[in-house]
Amino acid sequence: MRIGVDIDGVTSDSYTVWLRELNQYFNKNISILEDYDIHLVYDVSWDEMNDFFKQNMEHLFMLPQPMKGAKQGIESLIAQGHEIIYVTARSADEEEVTLRWMDKYKIPYDNVVFSDFKSKVDLARQWQLELFIEDYMKNAEAISESGIPVLLLNASYNQGEMTKGIKRCRDWMEIVNVLNRI
Repeated sequence: MRIGVDIDGVTSDSYTVWLRELNQYFNKNISILEDYDIHLVYDVSWDEMNDFFKQNMEHLFMLPQPMKGAKQGIESLIAQGHEIIYVTARSADEEEVTLRWMDKYKIPYDNVVFSDFKSKVDLARQWQLELFIEDYMKNAEAISESGIPVLLLNASYNQGEMTKGIKRCRDWMEIVNVLNRI
């Protein structure tokens, strides 16, 4: 099976680090991210948040650890013959730091595709993905509506009703178990 896998919040435990760094920068004390649109959580403009990320990209992208179980889960899926295509909202100018992070933690990859904050649906179709692992509810819904099943990795910011074609998974162990049953 050809599986799309998101990076931030799925492969990389980015939001834990980003929350800490954003709290320090914006002098806030936010402990739980309840909205994926971080600029709204911190009550700043999209441009201001984007500038913060551009100025601190190296630090923000290299510091996070992999999500618990992600590396082992991905290795397990590859060993079972699945093909992993990473599809991230990151932009192409973040490719070098993204691949360095993956190398640092020995996350196996052949293909990493950058959507530059645009819809992942066209990329999922282009790469003929048969399943997608995502954490952002809006992406999960759009991908699912295009006919590609989605495993949604549970997070504080993706709670709520799920539409047909999306299955919530608590962690990477559950993701692998679900894929083993398919």
